Amino acid sequence: MSNLSSTDGVEIDLTSESPYHRQELITWWDQKALLSSKVLVVGAGALGNEIVKNLSLVGVGNITIVDMDIIEHTNLARCVFFRREDELKLKAEVLAREASRMNTDVKANFYTSPIQELGDGFLLQFDLILAGLDNREARVWLGAAAKRTGKVWIDAAIEGLMGKVQTFVPDGPCYACTMGDKDWEALTKRLSCKLLGVEEMEGGHAPTNATTSSIIAGIQTQEAIKYLVGKKDFYALENKVWRMLGEQMATFTSVVEISDDCPFHYDYSEVAGSATVPDQMNKLWEIFKQPDSAVLSFYDDFITIAECPTCASPSKFGYKDLMKRQGTCHSCDVALTVNLASRVSLSDEISNKSINSDYWPMQTLIEFKSDVATNRYLLDRSKS
Repeated sequence: MSNLSSTDGVEIDLTSESPYHRQELITWWDQKALLSSKVLVVGAGALGNEIVKNLSLVGVGNITIVDMDIIEHTNLARCVFFRREDELKLKAEVLAREASRMNTDVKANFYTSPIQELGDGFLLQFDLILAGLDNREARVWLGAAAKRTGKVWIDAAIEGLMGKVQTFVPDGPCYACTMGDKDWEALTKRLSCKLLGVEEMEGGHAPTNATTSSIIAGIQTQEAIKYLVGKKDFYALENKVWRMLGEQMATFTSVVEISDDCPFHYDYSEVAGSATVPDQMNKLWEIFKQPDSAVLSFYDDFITIAECPTCASPSKFGYKDLMKRQGTCHSCDVALTVNLASRVSLSDEISNKSINSDYWPMQTLIEFKSDVATNRYLLDRSKS
């Protein structure tokens, strides 16, 4: 019996040892590029499971998964990698474990915190970002962070039998550009609740099913493969939204424009240096050899919280996303004064106070601007 099969006159070796042999027959395929790629997957729910499954099967060699949630009973019918015995375990950890089991060529890492706590500098190590998130806040943050780190990210969302996929590139519109007034109203209310330390609003659970997540994640991963192998003439969804209406099995694509009023468009620039987060902010001027007149700027919301007027509990400062429920005094339950501090000078009082690294992302970008130059630097809390 022959070990060769013929398709349209092309002989295919059925005894090939490579598990990727059939996909390598695609003329533009680059398996070496896929095996060396580093992909970040944000969200480990129904979409995240399907994305990681697809990336693992095609042989993407390095996958990092970020999700803070645990596996619930309702995840089992929609998530291909989760089993009953996985209930109450961390989604990201289980997904990383199962991806490595599925394909031993894959190195899967995981983080069990919100993506904002890892920081924009964390994105610098990846070739591409795929997201299957369930909230606008994380998408807005990721869109801004991807822009200032020069990264392409492919977002997807599902509800019922509907779904959408869109690719965001550094010089195009960001996720915030796609939001309407109602979206901003809902997001503002959510942010204010978290900042003041009030119990977060109960989140609604959108209806989803396994088939919709499979289709949408398939489209999303198909686009990702094109970027990872550099097939530029096949990029199909840059600055566009691809939508599926599953009830009618209808699909259509629409163009997304840059919003002139969008506050999240940061230009990309190279990182001029890096350092571990110091114990006081004023040391940053010395570490990065900045003149005393230089001004330190933060890309994400940086806040100061005044000392308690009742019990005099000390003031604190740091990144908003890491200071949830800090706006109320833990000792006497008094609402505290919260202010933005997007820029800091060496002469400001805050620069002489001790830094609590718990309120800083793991890897975050900052900017120093002086009369001489403007430079971007990376601060790394993970090495402290």
